[in-house]
Amino acid sequence: MNRLAFAFVLCMGLHGAPGTGHAHEMGTSALIVHESTQGTGQFVFKRTVGSDDKIPPVDFQFSPACELRDVSTEWEGNTELIQRGNFFCSKTLAEHDIDANGFTRLAPDLIVLATPLQGDRIHAVLTPKQASLSLGDEIHQTPPLEYLSIGIEHIVFGLDHVLFVTGLYLLWKKREQNLKQLIGQFTLFTVGHSLTLALLVLGWIAVPTRAIEAWIALSVLWLAWELVRKEPARQSNWSHLLLIAAFGLLHGSGFALSMEERGFPEDALLSTLLLFNIGIEIGQLWIVTVLATAFALLEKTHLPNSTRLAQHALTLCIGGAALYWTIERIHSYV
Repeated sequence: MNRLAFAFVLCMGLHGAPGTGHAHEMGTSALIVHESTQGTGQFVFKRTVGSDDKIPPVDFQFSPACELRDVSTEWEGNTELIQRGNFFCSKTLAEHDIDANGFTRLAPDLIVLATPLQGDRIHAVLTPKQASLSLGDEIHQTPPLEYLSIGIEHIVFGLDHVLFVTGLYLLWKKREQNLKQLIGQFTLFTVGHSLTLALLVLGWIAVPTRAIEAWIALSVLWLAWELVRKEPARQSNWSHLLLIAAFGLLHGSGFALSMEERGFPEDALLSTLLLFNIGIEIGQLWIVTVLATAFALLEKTHLPNSTRLAQHALTLCIGGAALYWTIERIHSYV
């Protein structure tokens, strides 16, 4: 009983406050600006609740300053705050800059889509390093290499994805499988999420967002169940592998949906998609490396049952978070 209580406390420390399980990824901020006549037009400013359960403090302003009128605020579900309004500038939109501020670790960027009357459509991402955008410049695309770091961020800061990868690793340890089997399972997961990510980005398929979020939560819950149940001495591994591949398809849908607003540049679609996917794999490898290192250090301490205790604590984290997500996401879906 004492071990269970200690594991629960350790789990809560690793997992953080209960509210952190509400969001899927980092808090996304997006600004859409459309100039209808010279110096005037409409804007939509959208912010998504982050994994800290807070609205990102990211904000923007025009430079030189423009007047914002008829601004309305509305919620889409419980996760997205949307502001709409009109802007009135003394000059054309192409003669202005957009400055962003309020970036945090869980809200590291602002996606900007702008259509000035003079010039091409603009698609850019503002970050703390590049917090200003000139709407009169010719090139506004996000550097393709930046999608590598974006992919890493999406897997590392996506708590449901992190717990799924953690669960796969723990299940491998529980079954005392070899390294080849671990690589094979993660390869299947990679193939699955790469396939749906590509199909969704290319627009060849469409999926319901809230249903996918609920199924992702259920995939994590399934892993928690597999970690606690007693398995028969002999069982087929094929059903397990097929489920991992299927869950890879689900998580790939989640990656694509979280990138829906940011988008991929059409003139470098394949290269940026590949870099984004490589970033996901780097993040996934980093998670497994951290887990393997932590368990190796625990084994060297020679403390009784330290490894088992850590496995129990992580299993509690996975199961508790997954159960909360499943109930919350199914409730919001229905």
